[in-house]
Amino acid sequence: MNCLHIKLPDGTARKIALGSRPKVIGSDENADVILEDTTVSRYHCTVAVSPNGIHVQDLASTTGTRINGRAVTSGMLVNGDKLDVGPFTFVAECTVTAGFGTAIRLVEEQFAVGKGFQTFLGEIAAEGQAPPPTPKPSKPDDAGAKP
Repeated sequence: MNCLHIKLPDGTARKIALGSRPKVIGSDENADVILEDTTVSRYHCTVAVSPNGIHVQDLASTTGTRINGRAVTSGMLVNGDKLDVGPFTFVAECTVTAGFGTAIRLVEEQFAVGKGFQTFLGEIAAEGQAPPPTPKPSKPDDAGAKP
């Protein structure tokens, strides 16, 4: 399940389930997740489920949005990452979908080690092909066999 966990100043914990549409976090009464604090902008940031985790987009907030302590305008949360909005800290619980996200990470890793696009695609194509059949050993001809 994709969700965010938050511990509120009064000590209570909340679990915010994330569905198919993005959620707006902010101090405005129309935000999906309302955080009452002067350091939280009316529409502070959005969170949305993606194949790679939870996508976070800062909405030009006054005090900024941080992932694992680093200020971001946009970023991804994976399981266990922390999202700071004002004095509030959310912890991500997410399931990364195998396939799309895995493929993107693999491509990025290959490019990071200096492989070119054509080399990488050639390797993928070669992996997808069946190996050539191995020839069967020939049997001796029965006509020349001794009784």
